[in-house]
Amino acid sequence: MSSIAFIFDIIFSLITTLILLYRCGNYRRQHPVTTITVFIAWFFSILIVFILPLDISLAIYQDCVTHPEPVTVKPPNNNNNNNSLAPSCPLPWSYVNPQVYANLWRVVYWTSQVLTWLILPLMQSFRETGEFSIKGKIRYAIKANLIFYGTLLLIFVILVIYVATKVKMTSSNFMATLVAASTTWGLFLLVLMLGYGLVQVPKNIYNHSRTKYMLAHMQFKLSRLYNEKMDVEERLDSLIDDVTKFCMQIKGNDPLRPCLEKIIKIVPEQYSNRIQLTMNDYDNNRIAMPNRFSDDNEKEKQLIKLHERLKTNIHVHNRVQVSWIREINEAFYLEDIVKNAEKTDREFVRTNPLAAMWLRRKLFDNHSKLEWYTYCVLRTWALRLLGVTLGIISLLVIWSEMTFFSTNPVLSIFAQCVRAASNHYSYFTIEVFCCLSIAYLCLCAYYTIFRIRILDYFYVSLYHLTDENSLIFAATFLCRLTAPLCYNFLGMIHLDQAITHKIDHEETKFTSIMGHLTAIPIVSVGFNFYFPMLICLLSIGTFFRLGSRCLHACGFRQFFDDDDVSAEYVEDGKSLMARERRSYGGVDTLANTTTATQRRDRRRELEEKYGLRSASAMAANNLYGDDPMITETRPLISNGDEPLLNTLPETYTRPDLLQPTDPTRSIIIDA
Repeated sequence: MSSIAFIFDIIFSLITTLILLYRCGNYRRQHPVTTITVFIAWFFSILIVFILPLDISLAIYQDCVTHPEPVTVKPPNNNNNNNSLAPSCPLPWSYVNPQVYANLWRVVYWTSQVLTWLILPLMQSFRETGEFSIKGKIRYAIKANLIFYGTLLLIFVILVIYVATKVKMTSSNFMATLVAASTTWGLFLLVLMLGYGLVQVPKNIYNHSRTKYMLAHMQFKLSRLYNEKMDVEERLDSLIDDVTKFCMQIKGNDPLRPCLEKIIKIVPEQYSNRIQLTMNDYDNNRIAMPNRFSDDNEKEKQLIKLHERLKTNIHVHNRVQVSWIREINEAFYLEDIVKNAEKTDREFVRTNPLAAMWLRRKLFDNHSKLEWYTYCVLRTWALRLLGVTLGIISLLVIWSEMTFFSTNPVLSIFAQCVRAASNHYSYFTIEVFCCLSIAYLCLCAYYTIFRIRILDYFYVSLYHLTDENSLIFAATFLCRLTAPLCYNFLGMIHLDQAITHKIDHEETKFTSIMGHLTAIPIVSVGFNFYFPMLICLLSIGTFFRLGSRCLHACGFRQFFDDDDVSAEYVEDGKSLMARERRSYGGVDTLANTTTATQRRDRRRELEEKYGLRSASAMAANNLYGDDPMITETRPLISNGDEPLLNTLPETYTRPDLLQPTDPTRSIIIDA
């Protein structure tokens, strides 16, 4: 029976990781090495939720065996009322050989460290480059990480010198310094993640009970997404024109032709015909194309840049297309609830033009009253109750984080709960309580990672829309949080001798293998004790949305229900919903690629509303910028988004492609 719990936890962690990775990524398009590496990183990050509670119950049992205290208990099957002395240390139901935990923690910790500091950064650079050969990708990955590893090495050398001045440097002290430095950086990230997640998770759930608020928020997001959709389509148009021009200049016998074929292979199907038609005109001498490259090296460099940008923009384009369908469906769903909540006959009437899920159709197609009570009454109160409950738990976590260093009296709520259960040797209660507590901490910390959005460089999304670069980026963060989460929770429940200063108590196998964060004196004295208290300040800032208000003041549009600009975005989202409802079922739905005329009308509308103006990415030219005969107008976007080639005549600029750059694409944390 004891090993069953251990095996079940591992299998359950495997299944959870597979489901999460399947929902986020697309294993058919991902490289197998990327899938396996990300799976290992995510698996170890989830495994701690189930293995650490078993380790805690084992530590409590070993402490009881080492320091036995006979107690008076009642025999289980005895009708008399006489009490008798019994052994005070019952064996945990989940007991396994302690050496199993020791070996497992070594594998989890050192694998996570190797992944997060060595393998994943190199893989990230390897996947994002536009190089065509394996050798070129490896060379780029090493060059791209030289600054990162150089800075890392410099900081570590300084720490080693500092520790050597305080204690005698031995091999064990060297490893302890390495562990302490990595865990301290992870603890810093953990404080930031928890400061946001502990507030945003319950707040977001509670806000979903406010259906009108969520509908307005969704309409705001639709307006932003449609602007992003136009932006990425114009950038993709520009890049396709660049590909076309390369096709004209690189013939079949050119040594760079295989590289160009790799680029053409990833071009979306709807753009392939344009390349073919232009090539036909070129073959029929209806288009003249001078060769502006001085040598093949320059041509190859531009091909690499084009390949890298095309890969990024194609993925963003696919993500935006699918995200539009998901969000418009969510908006119609919320709109139905808002409309039906005001009805007095309590009959739910669907107006969503998109088909409902099969389970909802099966349950409610013939039971409209049941559907009304489910979505207009039960859903609201269930979300409200869940949000309030998680909010109370978050307050308990924040209180325990602020007071976990106080051992006499014990102020940490989590430490008091574990102590009460351990006094009764209720190992199952301890494991369930610790598992739920660690799961909530992981949920809040990981929620922040999965909500972060940094331009189009990092964006985690469900429905198979996360690219390999973002999967690796998330895996890097998860690996860095694995050990700090364990240290932090053990400190909260007072099972870390560095906090309790009680050396006569047994510790978990995790702590015995990893050691204490005392190798670096400046860290052990104050940082690891008082830095988690900053979670309270970060939580207050998150509750009042101070970060969103600063971004909003700087021009990065955030949703506020009392803001005039947000209200205009909401009205724009309403009009987009109306257009989508009218066009649903036809060929001109907004989910499809927009035409130049639609984008021109959209830009004119945005210019009238918000005064947003910028040049078209279609007219920009960064290869022939030195030619004085070319009239170019550059967009108000980063240099990394500027197109490589201009397929238009040299003295021609297309004024109909003026596009507004929506600053909301640069949101750091998606609200």
